[in-house]
Amino acid sequence: MPDFLKIIFVLIAILVLIRFRIALSINLLSSAVVLGFLFNLPPDKIGECFFRGAMDPETLQLTASLLLILIFSGIMKEMGMLARSVTALQGIFCDPRVTVAIIPAIMGILPTMGGAMLSAPLVSEASDELKLSPERKTFLNYWFRHIWEFMLPTYPAVLLTATLVGVPVAKLCLMTLPLTIASIGAGIFLGFPGGTPSFRRSVPSTLRQTLGNIGSFLGNLLPFFIVLLLTLGFKIHLAYSLAAVTLGTVLYLRLPPRLVWRLVKKNFSWEIVFLIWGIMIFKEILAAGGAMDSVAKELSQMGMPPLVLMISLPFTLGMITGYANALIGVGFPILLPFFQANTSSFHYIMLAYVSGFAAVFLSPMHVCLVMTQEFFRADMKRVYRLLIPPVAIFFLTGVAVALASFWFSRS
Repeated sequence: MPDFLKIIFVLIAILVLIRFRIALSINLLSSAVVLGFLFNLPPDKIGECFFRGAMDPETLQLTASLLLILIFSGIMKEMGMLARSVTALQGIFCDPRVTVAIIPAIMGILPTMGGAMLSAPLVSEASDELKLSPERKTFLNYWFRHIWEFMLPTYPAVLLTATLVGVPVAKLCLMTLPLTIASIGAGIFLGFPGGTPSFRRSVPSTLRQTLGNIGSFLGNLLPFFIVLLLTLGFKIHLAYSLAAVTLGTVLYLRLPPRLVWRLVKKNFSWEIVFLIWGIMIFKEILAAGGAMDSVAKELSQMGMPPLVLMISLPFTLGMITGYANALIGVGFPILLPFFQANTSSFHYIMLAYVSGFAAVFLSPMHVCLVMTQEFFRADMKRVYRLLIPPVAIFFLTGVAVALASFWFSRS
């Protein structure tokens, strides 16, 4: 059986198990075992992959980051800081739907794996008035968190793409701007029941009130902004930034040890630990079996028309990794013969780019998706029902940009 069919078989099995509401952590761990046997890995090698995937420093740092986010946000919520910051933001933007959308969009500037968990507690707090379902909260937090990932040069995937294909970063950002605009529009019109947000306040805020709300928002979220400063400005890993700021917040607020221990126990989640292990072990099995390289080579050697290859190869890699950097790093070098640094071939680049990202957004391997779903206790099947239409809009926008690029290159 060709390797790409093995991958498709495993992906279908994962989606079927999701349909039957099997815990995603069990789903991914069992799928990793099946994948190992499909790629002829001996049991001892599979066991080694399990150990490496679970104990890899990146896995441990990511797990620590996500658990610390839960504990950190739990402390801020207990102290009323989240409620006050959300109230201030609603005072600025008038409508809770705008607040719900803008919070993950702001957090999305931070290019961190699993970063949607930073905004999830705030979205949960801001959406209380809207009475949204767990699935809709999951979608809104996840979707608006990722509206910049394919356009901002702060994201490694953007820089990696520009470097590999020889396109200036500024040009790539400009050509992908319609994707961000379409994503924002799709999130607004499809994410909220009843369509576009309606602004409720009839009397505008005074300048003093607005400045007061801005000050309250910044003041109550100061610990979070310190995390961002340490992570982005000083390049300190998110896990260490969170640990330092969480400890500093506890000491500054003089929280009693008994309260801190209660919040740690309340917000600790073994399900998140096993989810992270499932994702990272699955990726370790993929690497050990040479799955990504073999799938890429098989698809490129099948004699497919270039347009089909531009869509199928990145989409497959995006689905099996759920990680934009992986699909760019593995798939784009194989597609380089079609990627010439000139205008006439930019439509190929855009097709590969948009199909890969569409798959990443839908992938059950995407850390942000599974973590947000777990945080809100949402039904994954219903989340996909909300997610597929905006992903389709995102993809079709990319196709339109590719067609426009091709038309202009010919004129």
